[in-house]
Amino acid sequence: MALDKEMLELYKDLKRKEIKKLVDLTRKLQQKYGPQVADDIAEVLIERVHDKWENMDKGDAGLKELYELIWEAKKDIMESEIEVEKDNELCLKVKKCFYADEYKKLGAQDLGYKYCCMTEYPAVDVFNPRIRFRRQNTIMQNHDYCDHCYRIISDGKE
Repeated sequence: MALDKEMLELYKDLKRKEIKKLVDLTRKLQQKYGPQVADDIAEVLIERVHDKWENMDKGDAGLKELYELIWEAKKDIMESEIEVEKDNELCLKVKKCFYADEYKKLGAQDLGYKYCCMTEYPAVDVFNPRIRFRRQNTIMQNHDYCDHCYRIISDGKE
């Protein structure tokens, strides 16, 4: 148990350093080349996420597998609860987010939104093209919570 807590703290510390470096680099490049640099970096990050998820062996993956891959892996750094769980729909409410906290500490929620929050869309798209993802609120954008809703569509019908 102590080792798990120690590993979690090491992980968080590494992520904090990674976030700080990314924010510092982005801000420096924005000073030199303009604000659009963040969009260019976000595009590269989104491509990396897309490639990672596309190359993952997902088998016949549905909402249960999506939950396990995305949310079970983050259970120690996110505080979330399932609000809706049906065969074709899964909605979560995230009340605490490590990434939002870290980007906020650096005054860089704009970057956190682009670099973290927006990467979920391409991940879900390649995870299963029949799953639609919707989110209207994010902690990163100063809402009290994030709402993550996934819905399986059938026969191209939304």
